[in-house]
Amino acid sequence: MKFTDVLSVLSGLAIFLYGMEVMGSGFKHMAGGKLQDFLEKLTKKPLVAMLAGMLVTALIQSSGATTSMLVSFVNAGIMRVSQTVYVILGSNIGTTITGHLMALDVGLVAPFMAFIGVCLIMFVKNDKLNAIGEIMMGLGFVFLGMETMSGGLSPLGRSQFFLNILSSMQNPIFGILVGFVLTTIVQSSSASLGIIQSLAKSGLVTIKDVMFFNLGQNLGSCTTAMLASLSFNRDAKRVSIINFTFNIVNAVLFTVLYSLFPFERMYEMLAPGRVVEQIALMHTFTNVVTSLACFPIAGLLSKIAYLIIPDQGSEKKLQPEITPPTKIENNPVFNIYGINIELSNMFKVVKDSIHKSIDAILEHYSAIDEIRKNESEVDLINKGISKNLSLLMASNLNAHESRQAASMFSINIDLERMSDHALNIAEAGEDLVSSDLSFSIDAYDEIHELSQLLLDSLLMIDHIIETGEFDVMERIDSNEEKIDDLCFRYRDIEIERMKKDTDESESGVVYSEMLIDIERIGDHIVNIAESLRNSMQDL
Repeated sequence: MKFTDVLSVLSGLAIFLYGMEVMGSGFKHMAGGKLQDFLEKLTKKPLVAMLAGMLVTALIQSSGATTSMLVSFVNAGIMRVSQTVYVILGSNIGTTITGHLMALDVGLVAPFMAFIGVCLIMFVKNDKLNAIGEIMMGLGFVFLGMETMSGGLSPLGRSQFFLNILSSMQNPIFGILVGFVLTTIVQSSSASLGIIQSLAKSGLVTIKDVMFFNLGQNLGSCTTAMLASLSFNRDAKRVSIINFTFNIVNAVLFTVLYSLFPFERMYEMLAPGRVVEQIALMHTFTNVVTSLACFPIAGLLSKIAYLIIPDQGSEKKLQPEITPPTKIENNPVFNIYGINIELSNMFKVVKDSIHKSIDAILEHYSAIDEIRKNESEVDLINKGISKNLSLLMASNLNAHESRQAASMFSINIDLERMSDHALNIAEAGEDLVSSDLSFSIDAYDEIHELSQLLLDSLLMIDHIIETGEFDVMERIDSNEEKIDDLCFRYRDIEIERMKKDTDESESGVVYSEMLIDIERIGDHIVNIAESLRNSMQDL
């Protein structure tokens, strides 16, 4: 094999991997960021969750990316470990679509597909058509990469050493090991499958040579999610363990079946003379059978994950873990969704601070320690989001993604400032308790009235986040106007009370400052509602 042949294989692999990346990106942009919502919401019923995992993985062309999404969801507290099992079963079926795409014999059509795709991306100013262009260009590059690899690998047919290695892959242990190592190195089961299909296209391998190799590929595909889970919590690590356990079952089950029965004859009968298609059929058959076998015992996969990574005696709760957002992969759609998860966590903490600080005022106790803890968490999330948004806004975003990033930037600022105002209110409550001061009965009634308006607006923000509907915008605007008017009026009333009662002078200053904080929180709530509406335009 000449040096030029090695370069041909490497360049073909590079073109192939780039094509897979672009094609997956096109599908994500085509979905408009809704794949993650789809995956998150359809996980309550086992069969629906399995179908959702199949569909999402088939579209984004990566089971590793799907599993990484699940790892992120569990780490953020929006899914339980048990909910991910059926999605994982489905994703291992969905990932087999790639092999069938690569088995298509498109010949000279591939360069034209790539060319048309490039034209749609460069010369058309439409997000949907740009996404179609990415899909066409990516698919064209996938086929061109396979053709290039196939040409570079052809001379290996004259190498007795290489032919001996290929024949050795019929040994179960050696075949699985080679598949695992190759897939782990290239970090893509699709890429290692593409290499094998290129060898098949050159006539260097038969279906019997790669049966055990395919089982090793499936195991190697687990490394992406396992690496992604290392910096996450224990539940997130369990998700990657479930995925690995599934593929262990796959490897053991079919090692036994392949050793006992001549399955290669079935694959040859289904696609006679077409080894590339036989490999795709084999990949689909093994994963479908394993998923169906594991479906009734899905709970056992979850239990195994808990045995490997036990709770260490801690109480299990479904709640957000406050961490700076971690990029799932270098793609705007995934990163936007990850930042949105953290913004949602941040909103929950800020809302808790507002509730507790106002309750402490009305019931005359100090909540300063809890609010300061919340403030530290908000600052941590704020910094993580700011860092990721800076990276995101510097990347290649389409018009909708740019609008989303700008809106998230504004929401991040508004939430951080709301947290500051909640801390101010908590500090006012601390001053009242430590100085043994209190407001007049009328002032407490006024604070209660203002707090009801604030809390109602916060509930309306929850409504927008959960439903994506903005029919409550008028109510939020109306509440904010009432808060402004009441704060202005109550400030004047308090000044009159201070003139009449000298004992109220000290608490009156605290009360006036509180009114400013409440008014500012109301303003920030309106800003957040507007930012949410801007981010969801054109959806």
